[in-house]
Amino acid sequence: MNSCVSRVLVDRAQSYRRAARGKRFANFAVVVALGFALVACRPFQRWDAAAERDMTFGGVHRSYRVHVGGGARAGRPLVLVLHGMGGSSEAIERRTSRSFDRLADRDGAVIVYPDALGAPSRWSDGWGEGGLAAGVPDDVGFLAAIIERLVRDEGVDPKRVFVTGFSNGASMAYRLACDRPNLIAAIAPVSGGMALDIMRRCAAGRPIPLLAMHGTEDPMVPLDRELRAGVAAWVRRDGCNDAPTSVTPLPDADPGDGTRTRIERYAPCAAGGEVSFYRIEGGGHAWPGGTPPFGFRNRGRSPRDFDAADAVWAFFLQHPMP
Repeated sequence: MNSCVSRVLVDRAQSYRRAARGKRFANFAVVVALGFALVACRPFQRWDAAAERDMTFGGVHRSYRVHVGGGARAGRPLVLVLHGMGGSSEAIERRTSRSFDRLADRDGAVIVYPDALGAPSRWSDGWGEGGLAAGVPDDVGFLAAIIERLVRDEGVDPKRVFVTGFSNGASMAYRLACDRPNLIAAIAPVSGGMALDIMRRCAAGRPIPLLAMHGTEDPMVPLDRELRAGVAAWVRRDGCNDAPTSVTPLPDADPGDGTRTRIERYAPCAAGGEVSFYRIEGGGHAWPGGTPPFGFRNRGRSPRDFDAADAVWAFFLQHPMP
């Protein structure tokens, strides 16, 4: 807490405590004082969210948000950012600290944050109720339709379409690349694994570069499942060496977060392929460097040593479709 907030908080709290007649009111006064302190010491910041758009797909109204950065021009990359179960387009934009929007403004790109259906919202990723049975929303078709629309309307280069996602959105990124490899140049799933049914039918195909991130203490999606259903399968798919050929530790930029990260790279791979895995020691179910949602509980530590969006962006820009 900065000195301005501390000073205002203490002054206000003491004033209210003197006026309070009981302990309950005094405690309430501290909470009010903190609110006053934050207003007094921090300027109001406008939430400049991506633009809301919608379409009718399969007879159903679907929504998504789009951030177009860098001015109108042809050949720009497109990145789909998929939220987790129970999330939304606005929530994942906020959770990633709007880093993708910032990068799009800097380099000239289009970012799209689609919304899943359901209550709670959930992508048809191939796991459990999000499986392949009849009646499950055609999310692959919906996401493909968004890509086609933005290629047509926003000057997106069809050879530079990328997908990242968190948790259930990470699993959906795997599925989209497996089902529509002609549309996706590279993927970057975070804290999510590939469904077994998807893995079985995705054993072969054009090599698609993969960058995956996962915490070793993720209580929601255990790391052993992530390796079995995601990274290991993709290593085989991309024709890579089955064991890491290089391991690079990242600097411990924030020793207080309780995590350390190392990058395991599997090489060489078949032409056009690459697999890198960010193994986050001590990390929980989180987007590294992001903003945890309100009420974030029992999901482990949030890594603060690096911004996942920066790493994902750099990886994507190196891997356009051949």
